Amino acid sequence: MSLLATKQKIKNQLSDHFDTIELNSLITMIIEHITGWNQVNQIIHKDEPFNTQQEQALETLIAQLQEGKPIQYITQKAWFMGETYGVNESVLIPRPETEELVEWIIDYATIKNTSLKILDIGTGSGCIAIALQKALPSCSISAIDISEAALNTAKINATALNTNIEWIQEDILQTAYLPENYDVIVSNPPYIPYKEKTDMQVQVKNFEPNIALFVTNEDPLIFYRTIARLGKQYLNPNGQLFFEMHYDQGKALLALFEEMGYHAEIKKDMFGKDRMLRASIKK
Repeated sequence: MSLLATKQKIKNQLSDHFDTIELNSLITMIIEHITGWNQVNQIIHKDEPFNTQQEQALETLIAQLQEGKPIQYITQKAWFMGETYGVNESVLIPRPETEELVEWIIDYATIKNTSLKILDIGTGSGCIAIALQKALPSCSISAIDISEAALNTAKINATALNTNIEWIQEDILQTAYLPENYDVIVSNPPYIPYKEKTDMQVQVKNFEPNIALFVTNEDPLIFYRTIARLGKQYLNPNGQLFFEMHYDQGKALLALFEEMGYHAEIKKDMFGKDRMLRASIKK
């Protein structure tokens, strides 16, 4: 069976699971993962058949996708800010909305025009910390995560992308002290109440790490409150907190930060949803 016929076979097997635009992109990624051929080489080799080993790998991969496993976990790579990151089921798959959060911090640092000390809380794959280090090489970046497996993934990514980050294993909810003071503390914390889990995509709820996604229904803002409390102690003068947030928690978060003595503002993402928050201690 030629590569062209194989692509049609994949389309037939996965058409019930993905829309047409997503599927066309996915097929290119699948073929590249199995053969090593990029999009141009796939055109060149369109009449070349798969060997037995490649056919077996393809059947396994299609079965995984039909079960809902994200392609990023199958290929163990994802894109963020123009770079390839290693990912696995111990870390969240980096998302475009988080790139917007990073860009907001870069804009702030550019305006400040000085070396900043930055802490990333709940770093996961390390994508926020690493992207900031690459964009702001004069800044000092540290990153915290509760998961040893996540930190191991982040360290591998940092080495691959030639960045120097201080990694710290810590449960931020049990932390009374931070290692030092910072000019920026950033976090994409767990913020989805467990009650919403049943309505989420299978690819997310069954494969991405629950510890990085979900919070209790009773206190969905617990990470923001904890980090805001630490910020009162460990932010340098004029320091800033930056967060990714649930699109419908804006009012509650603004009220929380106001109550805790912060001035806060919300920024919408590319889809027009409230997605990012910046806060500074009131003077």
